[in-house]
Amino acid sequence: MKQVFIKTAIVCVVVLLFPFILTLFLSNSTRNKNSIEAMNFKISHNIDNKIENVDFDTYIMGVVAANMPAGYHIEALKAQTVIARTYALYNIALLMEEGHADSHFTTSELGLAYIPISDMEQYWGSDDYKNHFAKIENAVHATKDEVLVYEGDLILPVFFETGSGYTRNANEAWGVDIPYLISVSSKQDVTSINYLKISEYYVKDLVDLLEKQYPDLRISEQNFFEQVTVIERDSTNYVTQMSINSKTIPGEEFARVLGLNSNHFYIEEYNGNVRIICTGVGHGVGLSQYGSNAMAQEGYPYFEILSHYYSGTSLMTLNED
Repeated sequence: MKQVFIKTAIVCVVVLLFPFILTLFLSNSTRNKNSIEAMNFKISHNIDNKIENVDFDTYIMGVVAANMPAGYHIEALKAQTVIARTYALYNIALLMEEGHADSHFTTSELGLAYIPISDMEQYWGSDDYKNHFAKIENAVHATKDEVLVYEGDLILPVFFETGSGYTRNANEAWGVDIPYLISVSSKQDVTSINYLKISEYYVKDLVDLLEKQYPDLRISEQNFFEQVTVIERDSTNYVTQMSINSKTIPGEEFARVLGLNSNHFYIEEYNGNVRIICTGVGHGVGLSQYGSNAMAQEGYPYFEILSHYYSGTSLMTLNED
């Protein structure tokens, strides 16, 4: 039961992370090496209403464990470790710049799902625990103090589970121009078992679902395919705008209402029903976790994986002079 709860909590954090990401994007602050090295901060985690202090490397291990399958290739885990470290420090610097009351941060404030070491064995199961723990510990130690920067500043390294063949441009997905978050190839994603999901609905059931979400609309079952249409896609074919009986809504909102894996979808009539063909899992911006694992299996080291998905970035070691 506890394992199910943990996994459910992780899904909830990922779903709720989108507005948090936008807040970080919209900040004009820069977070550079010197400001990060000067910070003195502590991290804590609430376990059963008991506050426990967590050292930074332990925190990074818990973030990697919560956000990437531990069975992935070690080079993919190293890439995720650098992402977790960069993400945490970026957020800490942002919170401090915005007037955070002190230098004490909780795991929930730092934006990514986290699993404490005490829960890892139950999360993975006793058979896999030692091997998975060792892999993630090795990934943290092998990338000690390494972060991703763009022109000397820490980046916001967003990621997602599985792409649709190409990642997305941040300016098309979220309306914010981020030079290191541009569309790149991620062809390996098409081999994922989660790449394609086809859902079928009775027209009436889908009308009821949409009218429950949008009670001011009246959708005709007879004219469903004329009233519910895609009106705009981005350059990688993710749906950005839908029209529902002349009401325009974002593609991501429509996907969320229907419980689709992503907003890379197509709607068609099939035997009198509604068929929705959806590819990819997640928002599609930044690093594809499945794609990074596929690259690792092909022999790419973690730093090449990172430079592929985050264009123009480089690794920096914080304790270097």
